[in-house]
Amino acid sequence: MRGLDRLFKPKSVVIVGASSKRGRVGYELLKNLVEHGYVGEIYGLNPRGGEAFNIRFYRDIDDLPDNIDLALIAISSSSAIETLEKLAAKGLGSAVIYASGFAEIGNKELQNRLENLIKRYGVRIVGPNCAGIVNNIDSLYASFVPKVGDGSLAMASQSGAFSAIVTNYLALKGMGLASLVTLGNKVDVDETDFIMYFSRYDMVKSYMLYIEGLKSYMGRRLAQIVKEVGKPVVILKGGSTEGVEETLYSHTASLAGDFRVIKSILEAAGAYFVYDYIELADVSEATSYLDPPNGGKIAIVTNGGGPGVIAVDYIHKLGHKLSRTPSDILEKLDHLKPYMARANPIDLTADGDEDMYYHTLKSLMDRNWPDIIYVIHVPPSFIDPYKVAKAVGDAYIDGGSSKPLIPLFMGVDISRISKTLHEYSLPAPTTHRSASMVIDYLIRLGMVKYRSISE
Repeated sequence: MRGLDRLFKPKSVVIVGASSKRGRVGYELLKNLVEHGYVGEIYGLNPRGGEAFNIRFYRDIDDLPDNIDLALIAISSSSAIETLEKLAAKGLGSAVIYASGFAEIGNKELQNRLENLIKRYGVRIVGPNCAGIVNNIDSLYASFVPKVGDGSLAMASQSGAFSAIVTNYLALKGMGLASLVTLGNKVDVDETDFIMYFSRYDMVKSYMLYIEGLKSYMGRRLAQIVKEVGKPVVILKGGSTEGVEETLYSHTASLAGDFRVIKSILEAAGAYFVYDYIELADVSEATSYLDPPNGGKIAIVTNGGGPGVIAVDYIHKLGHKLSRTPSDILEKLDHLKPYMARANPIDLTADGDEDMYYHTLKSLMDRNWPDIIYVIHVPPSFIDPYKVAKAVGDAYIDGGSSKPLIPLFMGVDISRISKTLHEYSLPAPTTHRSASMVIDYLIRLGMVKYRSISE
């Protein structure tokens, strides 16, 4: 945790390479800092001088005040080290280095100089070769990644471009992040620093990690942190197949390590692995809303046979089996029409309107069976899916919200349906696979939680 307050909660920031020209990194960083409400001191550094957003640019490092907390270094890699060293000698606390041109292109000498500088001065570094950091909790937007709105999720990513994909998807669903750190080459600050630092904030409910390189010893350290923090951690590992090492190294100077060993260690600690950005966001979103169940009995409620069958396939692939609807529950489903299947999945058919969904789900929420409910809706032309979504939410609330409920609405406006479900503190996964992974991870988290309670 050494020095991380000066990185994530700086009282002063200098933009090295500040610019008054739109489209330049130095301009975008300054713009984002100002427009997102940063309240500390802001300085610009540019040998030509200048001004933007009522902030004057200093021409020389010697003219800057001492002990600045954070430097945003938006200049070339060839100039970055010399500039950083001069700032460090004046008491700089931390820096974000955006430029590429270090070990990822084979320039190990330059990266070694950076590592030696860190050891000599104790400056905390994010990057190099990154897209910056965002701490929405404390109004610090030191990144050029767009659309990082407020939220309860926290994300660390080795790839700036990948983080932009995730934040765009979250924005589509009306969600954002409490914090974002793009780690790049990870010369200093890494995933463990990130998780430990933001674990102090109760508003952070779940962590997302995009990792390319993770050596075995780091995997064990990360597993220890995951266990200590005790919050959901969802991981997408890029470069987990054979023959990818060269691609990885040219991107962020990372080595894949023994992925199978690292994966098993992290899973044992409570982390969960996914395979694309939709799953990363959907699973994290769900764990930020829902508590894990005390058991693994799953009920599926659907209005279509095909979607129900696909759901069962995914559930089975993840190692879970569906039990038949118990007799006492069948008695509670007498509101269903004769042609509606009462077995598991419970198929309301295309006639399943909002009232049918409400009464069915309310019956399941009220009883001991199941432990977790998976609701699927594909809208026919004569039923309003948004009324169904409200009915699903009402049943969840009226039933006491005592068990996790995972809704999957297909063929609808994602933004609108997400907003409706979020009003009830329900997630809005968008694919069968991500919804089934939500169920799988919640059950796994429940096993860990209730096992520790019984012990």
